[in-house]
Amino acid sequence: SFSKVFAFGGSFTDTGNAHLVGGLSPFVGTLVSHSSHGSPYKTTGQRLSNGRLVVDYMCESLGVPYLPPYKDTSLDFSQGVNFAIAGSTALSSDYFSNHNIGHSLMWGSNPLSYQTQIDWFNKYLLEVDCKGKSDTDCRVCLEDTLFWIGEMGTNDYARIYGVNNVPVKWVTEQAVGHVCRLMKTLLERGAKYIVVQGLPPTGCSPLQMLLSTEKDRENMGCAASGNEMTKAHNVLLQQRLEEYRKQYPQCTIVYADYWNAFRQIFTNYKKYQFEEPCKACCGAGGGPLNFILNSLCGDHGTSTCKNPDQYISWDGVHFTEAMHQHVADLFLNRGYCQP
Repeated sequence: SFSKVFAFGGSFTDTGNAHLVGGLSPFVGTLVSHSSHGSPYKTTGQRLSNGRLVVDYMCESLGVPYLPPYKDTSLDFSQGVNFAIAGSTALSSDYFSNHNIGHSLMWGSNPLSYQTQIDWFNKYLLEVDCKGKSDTDCRVCLEDTLFWIGEMGTNDYARIYGVNNVPVKWVTEQAVGHVCRLMKTLLERGAKYIVVQGLPPTGCSPLQMLLSTEKDRENMGCAASGNEMTKAHNVLLQQRLEEYRKQYPQCTIVYADYWNAFRQIFTNYKKYQFEEPCKACCGAGGGPLNFILNSLCGDHGTSTCKNPDQYISWDGVHFTEAMHQHVADLFLNRGYCQP
């Protein structure tokens, strides 16, 4: 059993940091703080979903409280902290502004990069967990901590999707490189147990289905170009994880296979009680996607479906609580974590 959980990642894992640092567009801030479609479960912080996330279900299974966002210092950090920031990118905010590229979607114009999460973690250890302790004692106190690295890279791919002047392979190397930098930081600090999530097939999101052409389809009916990006990311990530396993044989490094977990649910959606595999529950425009770029969930003129548990997509970009629950079950109980 783990005494603590530390989480990192993007909008699929963030429990309130982006909201607290003002990293979201104003209409999204309104949505996440006052959603009437929230889960009946008491969660602190704001999530880009209608309820719990995979990381919340993981905490439930471990018997630890939901992770408080790092930027809410009024909360109890004794059993874990969440450093994830919705909208986080591997590429720096300067890169996006200097090259004037990418869709900002529901995030502020200049996202915080993953380096911010590493900085926050180091600051937290210095000021809280390891304050006044020797390096050895600090390492010991992290030995029974679970480190959960959520999805990293989805925001980079979402922002550059359809932009022609950005080399995708280079972005993949940057995104996976940031996961590796974070892992190296954790391992050097004394981490013994790390779970790293891969990326789901982002080409199946209403966002990428809308931005792609009808010809750009693969065997699931999703945007082939979007799925090629995330598949390449996952292949490179797994290669890097294998290198770290050899380098740190005393540590347990697990890959959570989001790609195949998503495919399992998406291609058998009726089995998982879903009725709408491709349509956003919260959005505008109706039709097969219910998603319009200039009228995102929470914005004026959008509405929310009456039965979010029958939808995979919450807002065209993020998943519903029901989807997170099924993915978490596949990770925790059905063998979708390796090794």
